[in-house]
Amino acid sequence: MEPALRCGGSLVEIGRIVNRHGIRGEVRMLPHNPESTTVDTLESVLLRAADASVERRRVLGRRRHKRFLLLRLEGCETADDAEALVGRAVCITKDELPPRQPHEAYHVELIGCTVRTDTGDVLGTVREVLVTGSNDVCVVTGGAREHLIPLIADVVVRLDVAAGEVVIRPLPGLLDA
Repeated sequence: MEPALRCGGSLVEIGRIVNRHGIRGEVRMLPHNPESTTVDTLESVLLRAADASVERRRVLGRRRHKRFLLLRLEGCETADDAEALVGRAVCITKDELPPRQPHEAYHVELIGCTVRTDTGDVLGTVREVLVTGSNDVCVVTGGAREHLIPLIADVVVRLDVAAGEVVIRPLPGLLDA
């Protein structure tokens, strides 16, 4: 699964501009999924500011540097131009996400899905997805309880993003308080 965060509406946040790089207007983007190659082929990205305004910028150049992606963006010629973009979310439209396999889902697609057991008990809705390293975990809230549901084959019985539903078979002790 490819981590992605909700950027608003049909946009998906793929990273953040965390700093400028050098004096020629490059920005340093910290991708949410460092292994993703999604941005490698994009002609443009959407930048969302703190006030939720969004602007499209053409990508004129890109290169990897340690855990960052260095971007040269249209209209960003100087260090001051780059500094003005620090803190912005780097987004793409959902249509620009790479195709996924039928049994897979992007994290952003899981947010808001109803989670129920294979016996029909509704546990709540997915509030967020945590990337733990070994496996991803859905944070499910419902009523006064919060459940941490691992996204592993032994637990997930059915994942139907179109229907907004995740069906699980809980391992012993998973739902205990």
